[in-house]
Amino acid sequence: MKTVEVLASSGPYDIRISRGLLPVLGTVLRDLFPPVFRVGIVSNPVVWGLYGSRIREALEGAGFRTVVALHPDGERHKTMESVMGLLGVFIGDCWERRDPLLVAGGGVTGDMGGLAAALLLRGVPLVHLPTTVVAQVDSSIGGKTGVDHPLGKNLIGAFNPPRAILSDPEVLGTLPLRERRAGLGEVLKYALIGDGALLDLLEERVEELASERFDGELWERVVTLCSADKARIVSNDERESGERMLLNFGHTFGHALEGALVFAGRQHGEAVAIGMLSAAAIAESGGIAAPGTFSFIKSLTSRAGLPCAWPEGVTFERIHPYLVRDKKVTGGQVALILPEAPGRVRIVRNYDPNLLSRGLFA
Repeated sequence: MKTVEVLASSGPYDIRISRGLLPVLGTVLRDLFPPVFRVGIVSNPVVWGLYGSRIREALEGAGFRTVVALHPDGERHKTMESVMGLLGVFIGDCWERRDPLLVAGGGVTGDMGGLAAALLLRGVPLVHLPTTVVAQVDSSIGGKTGVDHPLGKNLIGAFNPPRAILSDPEVLGTLPLRERRAGLGEVLKYALIGDGALLDLLEERVEELASERFDGELWERVVTLCSADKARIVSNDERESGERMLLNFGHTFGHALEGALVFAGRQHGEAVAIGMLSAAAIAESGGIAAPGTFSFIKSLTSRAGLPCAWPEGVTFERIHPYLVRDKKVTGGQVALILPEAPGRVRIVRNYDPNLLSRGLFA
C-alpha cells in the first residue's frame, strides 16, 4: 500500500493507495476509529450496485454497524435538497459526533457527502472512498466540498478535510470507457502545470490509458503521481490563496461550459479538457505562451480521446455570466490560469472580455 500525507489545519491525513483495498476496508477503518461501532455510508445507486455488498461485508466483518444513504446519480442532483436528504437518514438514526461517514463514489458524491459530514451535528469524521478517476486523482483530496447553484458550479460549500482517503485503482476498471477517458482531463492538468514525470508517462502511454483494455498497474502509477502532486499543493495552500489556484487550470472555462449546458452533455473532465485548450489559445494569442503550446496540448488531449472543441451552439455570451461568477473572481476580475509552455502555468488577472472572446471562439 502506498501512502501520501496531506497537511491540513485540522491535522494531517493520509491518502492510501492500493489495488484490492476493498476487502480490507473494515480493518483500515477499525485502525482509524477503534472505539466506533457505527459507520454511515454515502453513495449513489450505481456505485452501490457495483460495490455495496463488498463494502458492507468488509465493514460488518470488522464489527461495524452500517447505515446507508443514497442520492440520485448525476451532476444535476448535486443540490442542497439532495444533501438534506442524506442528512435526514443519519439524523433519523440518532447519529453521534464520533460516528464517521464513509463517502463512496465519484466527485458528485464526494462533494455532497463531504458537505453533509461538515453540516451533520456541526461536523462528524469523514473518510473518502473515491471510485472514479476524477475523484481518486483530484476531487477527494484537499477538503473541498459543495453543491451547485443554478447560477454556477460549486458556489455553495465548505472546506472539510477528511480523516483519510482510501483509493483502490482496481475499481477504475469497472468504469465506462468514456468516464475513464474523461478522468484523463484532470490527469493531463497535473502534467501540464508542472509534473514532468507524469508528462513523460502520458506522452509515452496516454493511448493505453484511453483504451478499452484496463491496466491496473499503470493506473495505480497515475493515481499515485497525481495524488502526490495535489497533496503537496494543498498542504502548502489549503484555502486556495496562492499556489492551489494553479489546480484550476482549465476549470474556469470548464465550469462555465458545464453551467451553460445546465450540467448535462459534457462530463467534468471533458469540460476541463476544453477549458485547458481554451486557456492555451488565449495564452498563445496574447503572447503569454510559447509558440506550439496550443498544438502540443491539443495533440495530447486528442490522443487521450477527449474533446478538443466547444460544443456546437455554445457562444461566448452563454458562458460569460458563469465566468464573472467564478469563485476565484477578485475585485471583479477573473483569475485565469494560463500556460506559458507545457509544464508551466501562471495566474493572470487582467480579465479582458474581448481578448477572451477572440481566444475562445476565434
